[in-house]
Amino acid sequence: MTDNIRLAFLANGESSHTERWLKYFVGKGNDVHLITFTAKPIKGVKIHEIKYFGRFSYPLRMWEIRKAVKKINPDVLHAHYISNYGVYGALTGFHPFVLTAYGSDIFEAPEKSIISRLAIKYAIKKADLVHTVSARARLIELGCDPRKIFVQQWGVDTNLFSPKARSQSLRIRVGVDSGYLVLCARIWEPINNVKVFIKAAPLVLERMKNVKFVMLGGGSLEFSLKELARRLGVYEDIVFVGKVPEEEMPEYLASADVYVDIICDLRVDQSGRTMVVHGTSGVGQTTRQAMACGTPQVLSDRPGTKSLDWFCGVLYKRLDHVDLAEKIVQLLNDDEGRVAIGQKSRKKALEIFNQEKIISQWENTYHELKDLAN
Repeated sequence: MTDNIRLAFLANGESSHTERWLKYFVGKGNDVHLITFTAKPIKGVKIHEIKYFGRFSYPLRMWEIRKAVKKINPDVLHAHYISNYGVYGALTGFHPFVLTAYGSDIFEAPEKSIISRLAIKYAIKKADLVHTVSARARLIELGCDPRKIFVQQWGVDTNLFSPKARSQSLRIRVGVDSGYLVLCARIWEPINNVKVFIKAAPLVLERMKNVKFVMLGGGSLEFSLKELARRLGVYEDIVFVGKVPEEEMPEYLASADVYVDIICDLRVDQSGRTMVVHGTSGVGQTTRQAMACGTPQVLSDRPGTKSLDWFCGVLYKRLDHVDLAEKIVQLLNDDEGRVAIGQKSRKKALEIFNQEKIISQWENTYHELKDLAN
């Protein structure tokens, strides 16, 4: 498509997904607007901030959102995260209207209350198109017409996220010269089971001394994670980097010898009970980026991951730090295996996650919706 289009997004302005998504379409010359409660400047995007907060703010928010949509008069309105922005978008009555499901908005939110479930089902019913990475069955379960479901991966800039981004200076900066770098990039919050990564570190170091563990993300568990590392005697072997700007991620991911994602569909609560936490996609966006960098991945064996025919990495038993350590050691001791996984991962990323291909498909979809509405 050569003609540009006016797009309005209802989404979290502080989300890296939102920023990445909007930049794609700004870069293609489209007129891009963001209606959000959490405004943050995004180059080339016109921001419409909704400032009403508090217990009784819903009607005021709704009024402001409708006013913004009417003022923008977009060709397509696209809401990200169904249980929040998606419901607001549905209530505007605007068409064509697109929804994107993230995971907890269709797995966890509908179970919180009957009102939440009804609101989500209402939004899905009002949408002209519902996008998901892999939760087609769940959307149908919530009453979505299968003909409206658009299954599409998140895009990755495979030019930025590339083996070429590997940096020896970064490796030296985090304390790796001739040894190995094992990276985890989940935020340090209870839902992500980050302690599993730290508990695996001493078991790896019992068998291999030349390994440095790097943790990106930051979060509320920083103090307790560092205390755990001290108790286990591995504090000096773990680099707690914290939150990293998006533009620095290619260098970190490409410079790692192994990337570990510890998130899974199980969570241990404060009483020690293991609970099931439902999710959607088998892999996170950072894993896709690691694949594009040609970095071997170790992920938990949750069903969503095991069912993927394009995942090239290694799986470990969920919440099992002993098995995680075993898988890390196996990979670090297998140079040929790591190279093979990295090459296969890069190839799959170019085939499936290539940003240019995905954005081109989305542009075609937006234009088709626009034409159908006229």
